[in-house]
Amino acid sequence: MNSLQAIWAAESIAVIGATDRPGAMGRLPIEYLQKYEYPGFIAPVNRKGGQVMGLPAFRSMAEIGRSVDLALVMVPASAVLAAVTDCAQVGTSVCIVMTSGFAETGADGAKAQAELVRVARAHGMRLVGPNCIGAVGGPARVFATFSPVFSSTATPIPAGNIALVSQSGALGFGALSLGLERGVPIGIAVTTGNEADITAVDVAAQLVDDPSVDAVLMYIESLSDISALASAAAMKPIAVVKAGRSEAGAKAAASHTGALASADKVVDSALRQAGIARVADIDALLDAGALFATGARMPRRRIGIVTTSGGSGILAADAIEACRMQLAELEATTIADLSAVVPSYGNATNPVDVTAAVMAEPGLFEKCVDRLAADPGVDAIVACFAVLVGADVTRIARALGAVRTRTGLPVLAVRTGAASLAPEGAAVLAANGVPVYPTPERAVAALQALHATSLRRTRANPTG
Repeated sequence: MNSLQAIWAAESIAVIGATDRPGAMGRLPIEYLQKYEYPGFIAPVNRKGGQVMGLPAFRSMAEIGRSVDLALVMVPASAVLAAVTDCAQVGTSVCIVMTSGFAETGADGAKAQAELVRVARAHGMRLVGPNCIGAVGGPARVFATFSPVFSSTATPIPAGNIALVSQSGALGFGALSLGLERGVPIGIAVTTGNEADITAVDVAAQLVDDPSVDAVLMYIESLSDISALASAAAMKPIAVVKAGRSEAGAKAAASHTGALASADKVVDSALRQAGIARVADIDALLDAGALFATGARMPRRRIGIVTTSGGSGILAADAIEACRMQLAELEATTIADLSAVVPSYGNATNPVDVTAAVMAEPGLFEKCVDRLAADPGVDAIVACFAVLVGADVTRIARALGAVRTRTGLPVLAVRTGAASLAPEGAAVLAANGVPVYPTPERAVAALQALHATSLRRTRANPTG
C-alpha cells in the first residue's frame, strides 16, 4: 500500500488529540471507527495516556511501539508542528492535519504551513491538509474524519464505485451525505483543505488506479497540475466543480483554503481539452456521478426522448440545445413504426410523446423505448414520465433496465412529481441500473458530462 492509498484504506490509524469528551473533534473518528467496525489497529494519542473510548491511549507516537499507516492530527495550531514531527520520526505513511490556522490566514500561517511540509518531506511522510475534515473509505471501513455526517444512525457506510474528492471539507462531506441520500454509490471521499503537500489532483490520480473506483467527482478551488488530471481522465471519467469563476469567488477561495486564482477561461479550456466534465454545481456533480456509476459511455451526442408529457419533451429539447447536445433525427422506418402505436394526438417523432394513453396501455411506453433504442441515430435515451403507481413504475423500470442491458446505451429516467406518490419507483429504477432525475434539464446535463468524459477515453482505450 502506498501512502496515498492509506488515506482511505489504512490498516492502522492513530488519532492525535484523542479524547473521551462527547462531541469533541478528537473523539469522533474513534467513535466512528468503532461504530462501523473498522478491522484495523486504532491508537488514541494524547498527553495523558490512560484510556480513550475503551482503548489504551499513548502519550506519543513513539510510545505506540509500531508504525502506523495513517495519523490524524487534531490538536490546536500551536501544537501541530510537534505532532507532525512526532508522526514523521516514527515512519508514519501519511498524516492528515485537520487543524485550521495556516496558509488561509495569511503570511505567518503560510510560513508555518511550509514548515509542516518541510518536516514531512524530510522523513518521507506525505501530508493531507491542513484545514480539512479528513476522509472515509467505505470498503476498508476507514472513518478518518470528525464530520458530523456519520453521527446519525441513518447514515449508511459508503459503499460504491464512485469516489469524491473535495478541497472544501464541509462541502465535501455535505455532498457525500446528499449523494448517499440520493443513492449515488460513493464509496470513498477525501478532503484536501489547503493542499500544502497532497492535492486533489494527486488524490484523483491515485484513485483512478484503484479497481474499486470507476469514476471520480471533484470540488476544487485551484488547479495545480492539469496534465496529471488529464492523464487520470484518460483512464476513468472525472467531473469537476471548479469554484472561483468570479473575482469575488476567487477572493473567497483565497481566504478559504489559500487557493491561488487562475483565469477561469483558461481553466475551462484546459478541462475541456483534457476530457474532464466541468459541471455547474454540487447537484450537477452528483447527477453526473449517478450516470457514471452505470459504466455507460457516450462518444456521440444524439439523444432520443420518450415522454408521457409534451411539456417534459419540450423542456428536454430546450436543454439539449442549451447543452450543445443533439436531438436525434430518427430514421423514416423508426417514425413509421412509432406512428403505428403512438396515439394520433401524440407525437411519433423525437421527442416521442406517448401521452397519458400509457395509463390505459402500460406496454405502450416500453414499445416506444425499445423502438427508439433500435434506431442507429440514437446514442442515449431520456425517458420522461409522471409519477405512476405500482405495476406501472415497475414495468417501466424493468423495460428501461432491459434496454440498457441489451444495447449498452445510456438510459436515464426523468420522474416528475412527488416521490411520495409512488415511493417504490426510484428504488425499482435504481435496482435496474437506471439513474433517476427530477427534471429533464438535469438529465440532459448529466449526459453532457458523460459525453465530455467519453470522447478522450474512447480514443485512449476503445474497449476499456
